[in-house]
Amino acid sequence: RRAARHGPRGLVPGLHAAGHPDLQGGGLLTESDADLLRRSAEGDAGAFERFVTRHEASVYRYLRALADDAADAEDALQEAFVAAWRAASSFRGTDARAWLLAIARNRLRRMHRRRAGAPSDSDLVPLERLGAEAGWGAPEDPGAELERREARERVERALGRLSAPDREVLLLRDVEGLTGEEAADVLGISLAALKSRLHRARLRLAAELRREPA
Repeated sequence: RRAARHGPRGLVPGLHAAGHPDLQGGGLLTESDADLLRRSAEGDAGAFERFVTRHEASVYRYLRALADDAADAEDALQEAFVAAWRAASSFRGTDARAWLLAIARNRLRRMHRRRAGAPSDSDLVPLERLGAEAGWGAPEDPGAELERREARERVERALGRLSAPDREVLLLRDVEGLTGEEAADVLGISLAALKSRLHRARLRLAAELRREPA
């Protein structure tokens, strides 16, 4: 995988592990994102490393759903955090994760424009939450591992038949749990447009799920 070409040496040492689904940022919530970014803007690389560790799994999961392959997602992840380091002093919002996801989305889109291509619709992330909401293999049901796996596969097949914009809005709202306002900011659209897109995406997903065998 290509390493980021810019930024302080050793700035994001943990990113090599971002592709692992069990990567977590637990134990790092004693400092607010705003404090970490303020200190990062003052040149505190340690503060920024803690910010990276807190958010890299979420950002990678989002990018992996949109990218052509894992290498593209990791490259965009590196570029996004380098861009965030440079822009730390400009953060004025209250939700750093939405700010960061918007940066990541723009970096991935720039990568695809450089290659004169477009994101593939084929790469998916596991969406157990959507599967549970569809009524298959609820996580709290003891001994339902097989049902959960089958539910995940059904949801992934259904999502694979959706457009990339539909998948993206479902990921932001139903998986990452962003508010409508935050998701709209990430996508660069109005809240009204976000609600309309989400409603249509959920309807299309429901239609695709009905096509799946019971």
